[in-house]
Amino acid sequence: MNRNNNMIKFILCSLFFTLSISELIAQNTPDINSNQSVTIDDLLVRPIKLPALQEVGGSPFMTADYQKGSVTIADNKTALNIPIKFNIYSNAIMIEKDGQGQKLESFEIVSYSLTGNDGSAKQIVFKQGYPEIDNHNDKSVYQVLSMGPNVHLLKYLSQKVEDAPTLGDYSRREIVTTEQLYVYTPGGSIIRIKANKKSVVEALPALSSKIEEVISANHLNLKNESAITDLIVALNKP
Repeated sequence: MNRNNNMIKFILCSLFFTLSISELIAQNTPDINSNQSVTIDDLLVRPIKLPALQEVGGSPFMTADYQKGSVTIADNKTALNIPIKFNIYSNAIMIEKDGQGQKLESFEIVSYSLTGNDGSAKQIVFKQGYPEIDNHNDKSVYQVLSMGPNVHLLKYLSQKVEDAPTLGDYSRREIVTTEQLYVYTPGGSIIRIKANKKSVVEALPALSSKIEEVISANHLNLKNESAITDLIVALNKP
């Protein structure tokens, strides 16, 4: 019985992931019927020199291993089952090709699914092509927390090496990861936000009335990423 429940859970998670990817691609491409399958050889990649971090604590990668996912490029072309890993330190999507990690130079959407300890699947989505802000350009890679016709909620991950406190006389260095949230209105601007109501409302003045409605109806406090994501999901509903 437990085996059957696990199988049902796996099928439902797979179906949710497939539908979510289709929705994300549809929102950002003009003609979903023109979708074409391509291979890893059609992706624009180049070798990347990784920083020397052998004696530094922490990892520059979001995941330890490559994850099988999809890469959508220009003209609504999608390559499936691509080994993907996000290099936070270099702000680069890497794919494994011919046994080597290479940087993916351009793309529309990159996505893969991670399975948590409880068996649930979490969709991880990356996108580039956003307006310039905070020394980021249209090649900068953002993690997309929510994306729809009205608003995109984005997270920019960055890393730097810092000295870490120790109990002894020796010094230790560690990679420190920083997260910054942004909202983007399609065809409009990208704005950095903080995790509070005032910041979100000021960034999205045209949606202020609907924001108030959603906050009231769902008792959101907007003090964390999860609550802001729930808000953006609601703002993108008809």
